[in-house]
Amino acid sequence: MVQVLRHYGYPIFFLVVLAESLGLPVPSFPVILIGAALAAELHFRLAVIIALSVLPALCGDSLWYYLGRRRGRSVLRKLCSLSLNVDSCVGRTEDFFARNGLKTLLFAKFVPGLGTVASPLSGMLKTAYSRFLWFDFAGVTLWVMSAVLLGLGFRTEVERLVGWLAAFGKTSALIVSLLLAVWFLWKWFERRRFLRLLERSRISPQDLRERLGQGESLVVVDLRSDLAYQQEGFRIPGAIHIPPGDFHLRNEEIPKGRPVVMYCT
Repeated sequence: MVQVLRHYGYPIFFLVVLAESLGLPVPSFPVILIGAALAAELHFRLAVIIALSVLPALCGDSLWYYLGRRRGRSVLRKLCSLSLNVDSCVGRTEDFFARNGLKTLLFAKFVPGLGTVASPLSGMLKTAYSRFLWFDFAGVTLWVMSAVLLGLGFRTEVERLVGWLAAFGKTSALIVSLLLAVWFLWKWFERRRFLRLLERSRISPQDLRERLGQGESLVVVDLRSDLAYQQEGFRIPGAIHIPPGDFHLRNEEIPKGRPVVMYCT
């Protein structure tokens, strides 16, 4: 990392932050942190690091804002398709944003995944760009400054860590790569197991319509977030709407002793 910072200089901050803001799996926070910690050694100015980190984040977020405003929920689904937890990403994100509004932008960058999807959600809700930009600027600045302050506060520890990684060279990179690979494989395994469980208990929309038409006593639970429920016009008559975030509080509303069908989009 030190060699990369020394070789590419300031542009590396702009590029990694822009890449992460556009949705690429690039960890820009530790780059800013290490750059701030080693600023004296690498002859970096902190003000330039901050500016070249805030600007690309605002550019990337603004792009997602306009895509969300023009294309709506489909943009959010495409972003969540990059997640290993795609099935819950859309509903969880919408529910979180519905509860906190634009204040979500103040801490979105600190929550993995939320930093990217919060911007198109703001556009999807037709938030005025000036309001979005103000909250996004505040959130991005808070995120960048926290990385800089952590780098300055733990400068000695960062220098020791960088020295340790440099001493082990390729071995340290291999260990980190193996740990990441194990984590991704575990998440993939969990997702496949969950999908197999769903396949055994899934009912098609056509089957549900037929069974309701025959007068079968089914309980239908609508698990869409409040945002999706308000924006999407279709409803299943008689369905109980329980947003995912409220399910643990309102599950008692589901009648006992009858087959239950849950759905979301």
